[in-house]
Amino acid sequence: MPTLLHSPRYSDDSIKLRRAAIVLGWDVLRLASWRCPEAFEPEEPVLFAEPLFNTAVAEQLGLAVIEPPEDFLVGLPREYVGREVRLMTAAEARTLAGPMFLKPPNQKTFPAKVYASGSELPEMPDDDPVLASEPVEWAAEFRFFVRDRRVHAWSPYWLDGALARVGDEWIVEPVMAATTRCLVDRLLADPRVDLPPALVLDAGVIGGVGPAVVEANVASGSGLYGCDPRDVLEVLRAATVVNSSL
Repeated sequence: MPTLLHSPRYSDDSIKLRRAAIVLGWDVLRLASWRCPEAFEPEEPVLFAEPLFNTAVAEQLGLAVIEPPEDFLVGLPREYVGREVRLMTAAEARTLAGPMFLKPPNQKTFPAKVYASGSELPEMPDDDPVLASEPVEWAAEFRFFVRDRRVHAWSPYWLDGALARVGDEWIVEPVMAATTRCLVDRLLADPRVDLPPALVLDAGVIGGVGPAVVEANVASGSGLYGCDPRDVLEVLRAATVVNSSL
């Protein structure tokens, strides 16, 4: 039986997943610290929490959290990206003229945003990885929880420069949702694209360009937005692996 593990930090998403897991008959445990209880050996641990917590707990359980490779966006065929994206070191990024959109590939080690120039990057080791791309305007963005190259759950999250939500309702712009979903389905069926067993794909529509992938994220630390938590749980089950299988 799966055991859903949460960190001590409460969030709306962790509460939604906890309720869904209980309905499905899973065990659920919110750890009191970053240390697992003594002799704790769950049959099938499933993690959902902050990335650093997930990494620490996974190591204690002999697991590894599955992450998209740092060069995921760079390695995609241009038809899925819609803009130039480069992976470089922080030292190289600091030499870039701007404006330039800069972000860390996986860990949130510095703010992802448009910088007037690379010299504005915050202090970090010179060899830290940085993704650099031309600034674009996203008309809409959507989140897709993917397992074994199939979308299990999706939701809008950004529309016309703001969170795609009014009250408790997530707003779907049907045309942009359909074109984005078509792009994602093509990518998932494309044998040129290597994918981990579980990940979150953010994709949307670039103004004046069309549908494109925003980024790939770790499933076990990504927000749900309007995704059905029951479907997300199925993706989370594949989001960690035994260390020896890496």
